[in-house]
Amino acid sequence: MPQPPARNLPPGAFFDSDFSTVDDLLAVSLLYGMQGKGDCRVAIVSCSRPNLAVVGFVDAVVRFYHGPAGNFAQLPAIGMLTQGATGETSPAFTAPFQKTKPDGSATYKNQVKSVIDTGDPCTLLRNYLEAQTDKGSFVVLAGPATNLAAALAFRGLKALIAAKAKLLVVAGGAFPEGAAEAHIKADIAAARKVFAEWPTPIVASGMEVGSALEFPGASIDKEFAEAMPDNPVADAYRAWKPMPYDAPSWAMSAALYAARSKESYFKLSDAGKISVDDQGRTSFAAAENGSHRYLTVDPAQKEKITTAYVELASAKPEVRRFRGPQVQEDTAPPPIKK
Repeated sequence: MPQPPARNLPPGAFFDSDFSTVDDLLAVSLLYGMQGKGDCRVAIVSCSRPNLAVVGFVDAVVRFYHGPAGNFAQLPAIGMLTQGATGETSPAFTAPFQKTKPDGSATYKNQVKSVIDTGDPCTLLRNYLEAQTDKGSFVVLAGPATNLAAALAFRGLKALIAAKAKLLVVAGGAFPEGAAEAHIKADIAAARKVFAEWPTPIVASGMEVGSALEFPGASIDKEFAEAMPDNPVADAYRAWKPMPYDAPSWAMSAALYAARSKESYFKLSDAGKISVDDQGRTSFAAAENGSHRYLTVDPAQKEKITTAYVELASAKPEVRRFRGPQVQEDTAPPPIKK
């Protein structure tokens, strides 16, 4: 039986993090900004710690960027790991819910009240990968590798990742070698498993990259405010710590490269292999047949990257209806499997 023509769609974006910094929220806004430009389609956002307060705010952010005209019934649940330490909850994830409109109603609504309002990260990843075209998606890891390591052990999911994903970009480690980094240290066994077994090429954006490319906090009260006065990520940024400040762009750099890898934003190392030692330090060994690379900062591209950060992250929510040759709506998720 002949196969239907492949739909010409932007790649699906799968973002996993512990949401421990405001940079993670900026990365989500960046991905939605790139979705508005047709660079990607945000599929799944998942959290690698069981913190309902944090996930409740992430859910509100996703609903905001999905757009006021969007069909929220089609929104996937935010993935959340239900075991392990809850971790700290910054006011950045709670203070925005106290903001009100002129009529006294809440500006942002928290719709995550219990675990049943979230989804299992592995199940969501499987279900939404099945809806992607072959090699038609990418994964960004901006926290501990706990969820992705579990995905590799989830029945049938590793083969599905190999078929449907083209790239994993990891915001973590230090390259070519350096001090142990918090996200790697948080789950060393999981990081080792992902670097050893992940079935697609991996590109690492080490902590030195995000530290060298700070997000300009002045844009929160300028470009963000001009685009839309009520933006949950902007309000979270203001609540993260006293303004003004610039934030390292660890997760943002990984997300930018993942969706726009053909742009000349970053330099790329030769091929090799990334390993993790017992203390959580990463190291890179060049190898001709290696499937790992890492990013480096090109000083000549700093202004271009900063401009992209601000332009994309501050963009108004825009719902794009991606349609292929069969004129089929791609925003609806596949049936949820248990």
